Amino acid sequence: ITTISFAQKPADTPGWLALQKLEQDAGLLNGTLAVKAVNLSNGDVIIDHNSQRAMVPASIQKLLTTAAALETLGANYQFETKLMAEGDIEGGVIYGDVYVMPSGDPTIQSRYFMGETSSLDVMENALKKFEGFEGKLVLDASLYAPHATPRGWIWEDMGNYFGATPTPLMWNDNTLEMYLNSGQVGTRAMLSSKTKNVEGFDVDIQVKASSENRDNAWFFSAPNTDKIYATGTIPAHQTNYLVKASHPIPMQQFCIDLKQRLGWSETEFRIDHDYIKHPNVETVETLLSPPLYSIVRMTNENSINLYAEALALALDPAERFRSIEGGVEGIHQFLKEKRINQKGLVLKDGSGLSPLNRVTCETMIELLMQMQRADTKLEFENSLAVAGKSGTLRGSFGSLTAKMKAKSGTMAGVRNYAGYLANTNGDKIAFCVMINDYDEKHTSTIKQKLEELLLEITQE
Repeated sequence: ITTISFAQKPADTPGWLALQKLEQDAGLLNGTLAVKAVNLSNGDVIIDHNSQRAMVPASIQKLLTTAAALETLGANYQFETKLMAEGDIEGGVIYGDVYVMPSGDPTIQSRYFMGETSSLDVMENALKKFEGFEGKLVLDASLYAPHATPRGWIWEDMGNYFGATPTPLMWNDNTLEMYLNSGQVGTRAMLSSKTKNVEGFDVDIQVKASSENRDNAWFFSAPNTDKIYATGTIPAHQTNYLVKASHPIPMQQFCIDLKQRLGWSETEFRIDHDYIKHPNVETVETLLSPPLYSIVRMTNENSINLYAEALALALDPAERFRSIEGGVEGIHQFLKEKRINQKGLVLKDGSGLSPLNRVTCETMIELLMQMQRADTKLEFENSLAVAGKSGTLRGSFGSLTAKMKAKSGTMAGVRNYAGYLANTNGDKIAFCVMINDYDEKHTSTIKQKLEELLLEITQE
């Protein structure tokens, strides 16, 4: 049963007409629309339509994960990655192994946090202080369970940069850069010699040149495999056209890159998934991530799935062998402590990438309301994209530029938004709009009518 309720009678509310106009769009003939908006100054429900219906959230689910991380770990929390030497250090020589002890920091060598000094620079400077090294390079990967790919992720997503699996040590956003050369429309693109780090992989490029001027290449792969298959299209007549895949073995790539930087060509390395206690170790260097509030802002503004999964894994209280399931349980626990309605809630990951996730507008509104009373209120709100100005909303909702801060969530047939609006009286409104199973041929008209609806809500 569809329910619609307003603070005023529907006939007197311009928002009601805007809602009807949106729902009657041809693109929603077979789709579902849910909306809820609440004035936080007086508690009035401005609009409520299907707010208890469980729907695919896509990336607005990141609001649950980032809110839980801020409130559980603290806004100033930092991931610590340690370089340690085991054995004796005499005369500047390490007579033992060098250990890398990762903490699940997603920002190491990440393009989103590249400064003047990279993580690789810091590690190189720390280890080059020593005149010699006689052992192995060992990466302790026991923080996560050996297989940390969220259940429910689909084959079409996992091989692409946005579907990169989180690993205890994340490196270059766990991505693999591929450069392609294309010719005439319809011909197959070729892998360029500019492409690095694909030695040992069976790369099958079936991408074709297209008259469309956009990247529509798709990669199919999985963690710990040596096969990478690519299909789809890229623009015709391109040289060194960059497309990005998820890296099947990013921790191995880290070891290779560090060895190369240090000139340790003869040094063996290994990745330990089983926990081994190291009693005789000395810390050589500690790499600190940016503060959590900065990571959360980057996560929400740019909708970075890998960052969201890393934050979910950080919510697993286990000391070793953390899992996405453990992190999801941490999110549920946070929502329970905040007394947020979890009816209809199904979480398979931290990012919203799985199409098996389900969230209601009711849950999202209660989260947005609770975060206005939280210690990390400002950090949470400042992580949201600003309409027409920043992040994933940079090119959208221009008429709401000074009035809307929100998280977007899109995937095939899904277009969702949740966040805060400012009305004409200066009151703050928590809102959530979820559109599922719409016809993407009508995207432009649906976006236009959605913007009209949100604009009317700010007039209430």
